[in-house]
Parts: sequence; structure tokens; C-alpha cells
Amino acid sequence: MPFLQLKPLNLHYEHQTKGNIPIILLHGNFGSWHYWQPYLQSLPDGYCGYAPDFRGCGDSEVTEDGYDIPTLSNDILLFADELQIDKFHLVGHSLGGAVAQQIAGTTPERILTLTLVAPAPAEGLASLKKTSSSSSFFSPQNILKFLDQIGIKRKLISSIFKKTMPGLKSNEAYLNQAVDDALKMDIKAFNGFLETLKNWRGTQLLKSFDFPVLIMHGELDSVIPLEPLKSMQSQIKNCRFHAFRHIGHSPQLEHPKAFNKLLSAFIRGHNIEDLTDRILSAPRGIIEQLKLKLKRLLNS
Repeated sequence: MPFLQLKPLNLHYEHQTKGNIPIILLHGNFGSWHYWQPYLQSLPDGYCGYAPDFRGCGDSEVTEDGYDIPTLSNDILLFADELQIDKFHLVGHSLGGAVAQQIAGTTPERILTLTLVAPAPAEGLASLKKTSSSSSFFSPQNILKFLDQIGIKRKLISSIFKKTMPGLKSNEAYLNQAVDDALKMDIKAFNGFLETLKNWRGTQLLKSFDFPVLIMHGELDSVIPLEPLKSMQSQIKNCRFHAFRHIGHSPQLEHPKAFNKLLSAFIRGHNIEDLTDRILSAPRGIIEQLKLKLKRLLNS
């Protein structure tokens, strides 16, 4: 459980290595490094993975402020500088996807590849525009406090995660860890992340992406809509897109085997189109598998 004392905060991270080529993995809102644990355990040969906790999340320090996307991106750049990581593969999920876009757009010379997993879209999240401010009686913060007081906060968060990440219904360990991470996140981070996601726009950053980009999306994702992600793809010079079948907001936990193979193939420069039909969809029913095999026989 290593920590790195940066000037703004004491930052916790996890690290696994099978080589020297660095991959930095950024978790989403309510998350921690645990969202990358399956991938860290399956790193391709030649690579090393770093999964930091954002301030106010996991085991990183809780600060009074700094929970906006530009500051979070600066934290990660300071983290990379302290570890003497000059260039790296960058992966970001959800909120971490927005932070990854910020880093990649402002320091493109440091990015080898960029992978955005169900990211906050560059045009912003329209669904958050009507969210009540933290001072409102019906704000998400006050609602969570009330749920905590009446003893159903954990149950409600678990129920929400089962809907937004349906693939976790069959993996109780991952689901419980995700709920634990959400409950551990400090209220300052909760308020700050919500506010920055309401106001952040990154469309202008896409013009600086002169490296390979991969966007991943779960077809059952009820958090991030498909259309703005496809719009992002059309604005990025070298961008591929993959949609996971039967998967929601967190493919790295809902179908880690497929996610790990796709991400590793992409950062190694392999042709991921050869993988998508063969191994990267969520498990199909028997009839669907037979249809797919028949189709391949007919096309061979």
C-alpha cells in the first residue's frame, strides 16, 4: 500500500509490474484503485501499472478543496513526475475519463495511447445540468446524509450499482468492494466531483490528441450516453470504438477477461478489430454462440 507525498496531498496508489512501460489507470466517481485490480493482476509482459486514488477517495488524503478536473489532472502529472514517468499509456474510467482527457489535451507529448472507459463525454454531461446545488435541501449530499441516518445508504447504493453495472450481479465480491469504495469517499469529494462534472467541457482538448485513442462503452450503460461518445470519436484523428454487449458502466469489473484482452491488445499496437467479434463480447447464450459459429463457417 504505497503512498506518495506530493505538495498538495499524500496520494495512495497501487503498483504491479511485469516490465518498464508505464500504464496509469484513473478510477471514476465513487471509486478507487480497486476498479483496476483485475487488470493489474493480468498485466501484459513488458508493462507496469500504476493505479492512484484521487484525493478524497480510497486511501488518499482528504483535502479541503481541489476536487475539480484540472486540479485532479495536475495531481496525476505531479504523481508521474515524482515517479520519473515521462511518457505513459493513460486509461481513465468515467470521471477518470474526463481527467484523462484533460491530461492528454494539455500535455499530449507525454501520452503514448489514451483509453477512455465509459468516460464523461467531452461535451459535458447534460444529465447533471438540473442537479440541485449542495445548499439545496434536495441536493444529492443531503439525500445521502438522510439515507445514512435511517440506515439504508448501503442498501440503496448497492441497488443503484446493480442497475448501472448489471454485470456485477453475479460477482458479489466486486459489488461489495465497489459499494465499500463509494461509502468511503469523502463528502468533499462527492460535492466537488459533482460540481466539476456539471461544468467541465473538454471538446477543445480533442484537437490535441495525436496519439492512438480507444473509447469503450457498455451497451447497458445508463450513466454515460452513447451519442456524445460517438461524436467524440468523429472528432479524434486516430480513434477506435468498442461497445461491450450486455455490459453497463464498468466493463473492467463486469467482464474483466474481455476488457483485459482488449486493453492489452490496444496498448501493444495490435489490431483490436480481430479480437472484438471473437472474444470481447459478454458471454452469449447457446443459440447466439451457434449462430456466430455458423456465420464464421459460411464466411470462411
